Amino acid sequence: MDKVRLTLDEQVDEATKKMMLHLIERKVKYDHYKNTHFFILSFFILYCLTLLFISYPLVVVPKGNSIINSITALLGTNHLIFLFLLGVLLFGALKFYFEKKEKAETEFHDLRCEIIEKSHDIWNEEHWSSRHRVFDEMKKKYDINLYYESK
Repeated sequence: MDKVRLTLDEQVDEATKKMMLHLIERKVKYDHYKNTHFFILSFFILYCLTLLFISYPLVVVPKGNSIINSITALLGTNHLIFLFLLGVLLFGALKFYFEKKEKAETEFHDLRCEIIEKSHDIWNEEHWSSRHRVFDEMKKKYDINLYYESK
């Protein structure tokens, strides 16, 4: 952030600096939720597959073709019920972080589009050539594209 601040000090006003720093903060927040959501999703898929491989030979195979007998045996086993409830808890966490990720992405994208739309006002004629240097720096350091509004 220091190098971006140094580059911005010469060219833009205080409000623009705050907006750029706020954009970086929103990008970091979005990346955090995105990585957390991916980790929980991966763990949830692995957990479900493991639970399937544990419960299939213990419950389904011994009970044969009867679904009602399989469900009864599943509900009669306390540790399997606990494991299924833990899976439901993981699914809730997955949904929670998905919604947080979507909200953070929307906030980040809206602020990024606002900066792109106001770039003609922010960088006047004398600083217009240095705008590209700042945009390149933002792209290289923080992976924030300020050239186009598309994601």
